[in-house]
Amino acid sequence: MDGFAASEQRHDGIRVPPRPDPRSRRLTLRLAREDELITIGALFGPALEGYRGTAADPVLNAYLRDLVEGVRERWEVSETYVALVEGARVVGSVAFYRDVALEGWSNLPAGWAGFRALVVDPAARGVGVGRALVEQCLARGRDVGAAVLGIHSADYLSHAVELYDRMGFVRCPEFDLAAKVVFPTDGGAEVTAIAFRYELVGEATGPRTVTEPGSTT
Repeated sequence: MDGFAASEQRHDGIRVPPRPDPRSRRLTLRLAREDELITIGALFGPALEGYRGTAADPVLNAYLRDLVEGVRERWEVSETYVALVEGARVVGSVAFYRDVALEGWSNLPAGWAGFRALVVDPAARGVGVGRALVEQCLARGRDVGAAVLGIHSADYLSHAVELYDRMGFVRCPEFDLAAKVVFPTDGGAEVTAIAFRYELVGEATGPRTVTEPGSTT
């Protein structure tokens, strides 16, 4: 019996090497370029598709419209980051605000840092893309001297909520909002934009791999 790697498979007598583990692919972060805004906008639809099929769909539609149509506005007033695999394919993005007041609608205290529009390509979930983007925002919050970073999400966005829980974000329900106030829509279930906070004071900034726009290193 000839030897072959245990992870290999055979199909009709042909050796098929194992699929590459996406965790082995190099992930880099950098500020988004203007010519990538359409690419970023195209991530939101597929990322939200798995949450459809409930009475919250009208709010989800309004939220998606805001995410897609607001890509350029966020890019102009925030630090919009992209995550790339092997320095080429955009698989995620997030908009960091040095002050949540710059978001325009947030009711979180002015002076807190924040982020929104965190998105990960569904094909790249589970390999640390979302965590890397959130860690970048936490690091930038410390860089700009913010004591707290605050965000809003929704309880049905389970991937995001689970990530925030794992990373140590704490609920602050006193800043919860009715989603329809932010994303007006007719009909549909009442959805709450739930608030989280992360205390930045006293924490060291972790290592980051962030390149300049256009760089693939």
